[in-house]
Amino acid sequence: MKMISAAILSTVAITLTACSTSKPAPAPQPEATPWAQEHMAELTVIALEEHYEIHNTGEQIRLVIPVKNNFHPKRTLLLPSGLVPLSRVAKVLRTATDSNIAVIGFSDDVGADDVNEQLSLERAQAVASVLQLGGVRRTNMQLKSLGEDQPRADNSTQEGRDLNRRVEIEITPRGGFSNLALAP
Repeated sequence: MKMISAAILSTVAITLTACSTSKPAPAPQPEATPWAQEHMAELTVIALEEHYEIHNTGEQIRLVIPVKNNFHPKRTLLLPSGLVPLSRVAKVLRTATDSNIAVIGFSDDVGADDVNEQLSLERAQAVASVLQLGGVRRTNMQLKSLGEDQPRADNSTQEGRDLNRRVEIEITPRGGFSNLALAP
């Protein structure tokens, strides 16, 4: 009888321990600031329709625009299919007067570093020009060219190179960076 009681107590103890042991709670996601909440829904719709990526950290919204299908394959010109979605993004961002907007160009690692940096800058300038034509204030924008720095994928495959060639639009609350003049 003592062995049965010991076995039952042991089973109950194991069951209670298993029930009380839980996985650690996932890290809480940052709460979006009011400006991000205001603009996130519209930008998310555009991103989903246009196959852009969108990320929200609470203090930053980042749109990732692939070069593939948005830019001429051998040049830095936006294709007509890339102009309309960027015009829609500009319509949202022109009301974001409480925000700084960084337009950052990236490339893959094929070719010379200086050429890749120039390509990524020209792509960023093309995006910034469309945003400006859509009403985004020039004083709210900053251009950056990171060339082949910060790859997202392996450059040894075509898929990886396609992921690395991109333009990102980072939207942060005013005060996130100092404004730099855009090229005329």
